[in-house]
Amino acid sequence: MLIILTGKTASGKDTIKQRILHKFPDVKRVITTTSRAPREGEQQDIDYHFISREGFQKKIDAGDFIEYVEYGGNLYGTTKIELDKTLDENLLWKIDPSRAGEIRDFIRRSFPSDQASRLVKNILVIYITTSDEVILERLRRRNLSSNEIEKRMMDDLKIWHKYQRNYDYVIENVPGKLDETVDKIFHIIL
Repeated sequence: MLIILTGKTASGKDTIKQRILHKFPDVKRVITTTSRAPREGEQQDIDYHFISREGFQKKIDAGDFIEYVEYGGNLYGTTKIELDKTLDENLLWKIDPSRAGEIRDFIRRSFPSDQASRLVKNILVIYITTSDEVILERLRRRNLSSNEIEKRMMDDLKIWHKYQRNYDYVIENVPGKLDETVDKIFHIIL
């Protein structure tokens, strides 16, 4: 199974991702690459593959990515090598909602047709949402400017309108009810 975890900015995806990995230890995590600097507590090649913007651009030019996107002023993407090395495993892949909305197309373009067909049949896209008030509070705690916060929230809205039909499940992460949110996701996976 290829579990795609996506959703609004600051909706709790990283926390939920950790809970899924703890509950299902046989699920392997796809590690994406980003041009942004690590946040406090994040580790190289564990949370992300952190590289410079210039290094990211070189990988784009070389055709190394299955998908990539600029979001919040930073580049994020998944290399073909990263996905290919774990294809025979159950995978959890946290990606940008616009990329998640097109994931089946990316897979079809990036792999031979028999392999792509097998992967596409086993994709499960879970979109995490929460209230705008909660997101606003969380983004303020990240010390983002008002303009950056507004841009991220507007980007989320545009992406939702464009891709909402491509998400298999939409789960609201209600503050104070993380266990319930995670239980719903566990049930979906099982």
